[in-house]
Amino acid sequence: MKAFAKTDVGKAREINEDYYYISQDENPIKVYILADGMGGYNGGEIASKLATTTALSYIQSNFESLVKEKEEILNLVKSAMEYANMVVYEKANQEKELEGMGTTLEVCLIYNNKAYIGHVGDSRVYRIRKEFIRKLTHDHSYVQKLVKDGTITQEEADHHPKKNMLMKALRMYPICRTRCNRKRICKRGHSANV
Repeated sequence: MKAFAKTDVGKAREINEDYYYISQDENPIKVYILADGMGGYNGGEIASKLATTTALSYIQSNFESLVKEKEEILNLVKSAMEYANMVVYEKANQEKELEGMGTTLEVCLIYNNKAYIGHVGDSRVYRIRKEFIRKLTHDHSYVQKLVKDGTITQEEADHHPKKNMLMKALRMYPICRTRCNRKRICKRGHSANV
């Protein structure tokens, strides 16, 4: 498997609020993490780095003691994301200038040739096999909810004025409900190119 990452500040921001981690080949646990700080709020770049490093540390500290079964690994990914949410939430509440900071978070842990995925926000995880690309996650955004409810079409969602409004992200609540399942990670804005 080959992994690489590149971030871009984009056209709307002056600060790159993305942060990622890619396991090195010699790492026994293969973990890939992407966080996209919430633009328009204070500290998006801090939230994304904090979420990434916290989730990674949690996984690395707890993986060896696990029974290596599907549910146990999924629970580890979920717990890592919930712990990262708690850390980001507490940091935002401790420092006035960071009030409102938040981030998306994608975690992919690969063990025994299986990918275990945790997802919150509107960054995306894709599976690429040969020439086939399949999106594995659903955006936790306002417009995705409208599409799912049949209120607007996907084409309308692509140009909707609230297309970047998140319904779920790290820091929005003290307890973050994450979705984990068993792959490419892509932040919003770049998924249109996939």
